[in-house]
Amino acid sequence: MDLNSYCIIMAGGYGNRFWPVSNKRCPKQFSDILHTGKSFIRQTYERISYLFPANRIYIITGEEYDEMTRKQIPEIPRENILLEPYIRNTATCIAYAAYKIQEINPGAIMVVLPSDHFITNDAAYLQDLKAGVEFAGKHGGLLTIGITPTRAETEYGYIQVKNKDNQQKITAVKTFTEKPNAELAQMFYDSDEFLWNTGIFIWKTQDIIQEFKNHMYDLHALFTTDSKLNTPEESSFVRNVYGQCHNISIDVGIMEKSQHVYVLKGNFGWSDVGTWHTFHDLCEKDENNNVSNSPKVILNESHNCIVNVPQRKNVVIQGVDDIIVAEKDNYLMICHRKDENQIKRFEKYFRRKQ
Repeated sequence: MDLNSYCIIMAGGYGNRFWPVSNKRCPKQFSDILHTGKSFIRQTYERISYLFPANRIYIITGEEYDEMTRKQIPEIPRENILLEPYIRNTATCIAYAAYKIQEINPGAIMVVLPSDHFITNDAAYLQDLKAGVEFAGKHGGLLTIGITPTRAETEYGYIQVKNKDNQQKITAVKTFTEKPNAELAQMFYDSDEFLWNTGIFIWKTQDIIQEFKNHMYDLHALFTTDSKLNTPEESSFVRNVYGQCHNISIDVGIMEKSQHVYVLKGNFGWSDVGTWHTFHDLCEKDENNNVSNSPKVILNESHNCIVNVPQRKNVVIQGVDDIIVAEKDNYLMICHRKDENQIKRFEKYFRRKQ
């Protein structure tokens, strides 16, 4: 891998669609929701460590998860864990890493990865990242990785390509679209012009910084005016910057506006595991299409259910269909699958009662 390349693992947020299994005390990225024996972020680190040494891997996460990050990934130098004082979405997160690394190495190339995605075929995944770094180094611009849709999914963002040639690995991007409704998702799926947006990005730091300067000048000014990055005053400087930043995604702030965006068609299996629905898709099912995380769960005359409870629990589910049962830290949730979009609100109910 190019010696000027760095990997940034984004580990902010807490996956409130998976509440209570994912919560503010232990967010999704630090959890083993799929019961593989390792958390999402640990799997992400181990996968990417085949390409990057630990000193060129940065993890950016909330201040409250500093200790958890160091415990789960002790190989990372402490100075490579970048702490966010407030949640400000991916534009600010990526800007922080970009301006910091640019000061360290003006010729740097950044590979930006979410920490909580499910990947199959690691070899193809790593090969695609290497191809992306090579492209960014030679051609510049902003490169993202897209996945060919297998269904009309409303929970993913979409990337429209300019060239439908399926033999072309990297092509220019025409549009970005946030999560569409069912009718639009079906249209995207049928058109053969759209890819799922994985949220994986590759670019030179100088290129993304120029885009911040062009399209998010206020953010650019905050990070460049009397910068204290890579000094003992970095923490207080970042707290001041974040206190003035808007909550905006990199897709909305930069990718939808830039004229220099490309997409690499990924050849690996991918899911953002963003909902219980996608969790169900990924897990082994019984003869009635139920998913359970424990042999102590008995599902009788029940269909299409999802059960995720502590391993010590003895649970019987009798005669119900299409429900989600999840328990963690003294919170039990029972929700019909058709109402899954309500789950992200539930934690607020308890906060108001306290």
